[in-house]
Amino acid sequence: MDKIKLKDVFTPGGQPSITYVGREHLGLDTLVAEALHRGYAINVVTGSTKSGKTVLCNHVLDQHGDNVTIEGGQVRSEDDFWEQIAYTLDVGAQRVRRSSGTSSGGGDIGGELSVPGAKISGKKTSTESRLVERSITYNVNAQRASLDHLVEKSVSLLVDDFHYIEKSVQKSIIRALKGAVFKGLSVILLAVPHRAFDTMTVEQELEGRFKHIEIPPWDTSDLLLIPIKGFAALNISSSSQFNQRICEEGFGNPLLVQEICSEICIKNGIFHRLNETKPIDESKLDVALAEIAKSKGFPKYSKLRQGPDAKKKRIVREFRDGRKQDKYSAILTALAMLGPKPRTEYDEIRAALNQLLTPSAMPAKHEITSALSNMSKVAKDKIEGEPPLEWVDGDDALIITDPFLLFYMKWAEDHSAPGSNS
Repeated sequence: MDKIKLKDVFTPGGQPSITYVGREHLGLDTLVAEALHRGYAINVVTGSTKSGKTVLCNHVLDQHGDNVTIEGGQVRSEDDFWEQIAYTLDVGAQRVRRSSGTSSGGGDIGGELSVPGAKISGKKTSTESRLVERSITYNVNAQRASLDHLVEKSVSLLVDDFHYIEKSVQKSIIRALKGAVFKGLSVILLAVPHRAFDTMTVEQELEGRFKHIEIPPWDTSDLLLIPIKGFAALNISSSSQFNQRICEEGFGNPLLVQEICSEICIKNGIFHRLNETKPIDESKLDVALAEIAKSKGFPKYSKLRQGPDAKKKRIVREFRDGRKQDKYSAILTALAMLGPKPRTEYDEIRAALNQLLTPSAMPAKHEITSALSNMSKVAKDKIEGEPPLEWVDGDDALIITDPFLLFYMKWAEDHSAPGSNS
């Protein structure tokens, strides 16, 4: 343990071991393991962005035989999908088939015969009873070779971010998997909740062979095990209040909690297990959080701030502190000032805008709700993956589901109201 490294303990974006939290009380490992052993189905595992579904499935798969993982975000075509599997399985692009026998006659004969997809060569030796040797070189079909290998060697297939693959390609992949699943191939597809049933939609014939496993949100009691296990492994002491705050700042996301723990260690100059127990300097947490925010959430925040394509020049709203922004930037600033929170009511947004903007710059209700509706459309149409936010018109509330967006809005900039002490 004295040589253990920080990156071996806290693994933001990687597969944790020391800080792996299986949430055994939910039986998630068991559900995935049972699906693998049951076979004869395509298992769709869903959970919110970076909720730990990939970590969970990789952990279980590594304990139950060989497996192949394909990243949906790297698949642009059906051929691309099968070629990646063939490469991982080390299935060659060409194969040679040889045969030999005897024949009668005189003279030596040699040469090659070309046929589509194959090259045939042969040689006969000049004896009364001649040995005939022939070899056929042919191109390997990546799809067929991969499926045969997966089934024959009992290799499980995991497709991460399946929802990133184009629907037409999804359909072709599902159809191709049909026969292998019938023979017992274990398949797991990972997707975000609102895309859980895409696979059933693209191929109705397989509807009865789909199984759904849902990954629930994290409780703070489970998230707390990450800093508790990790700090102990590094021989660091920390207060329970400090661990609690780390989890709260992670907005219920295990990857963010891993990254916060890693960054606070770096800010304390701790890169490996200490020889003697040392208390962590908790005052450096805010600096660590601001550092993390530089790489979290900005692309999504930027698109939401831009709003839809403007048909005319937007009205610039004047802030009480002298700043000037359009209503989309003003609304995002108001949301950040309020927390930000996973759910924010319209009345809260309007009250925050009243604090931020001069009276003459305050937009009317229909202008605010229109902007919120447009932001919701941008989130759905212009941002890949699960939409980070949604305006629920019937409830007059904005729902932000992306923890990285929430984190960025809180820590990347100063969103306090003018004149406030926060």
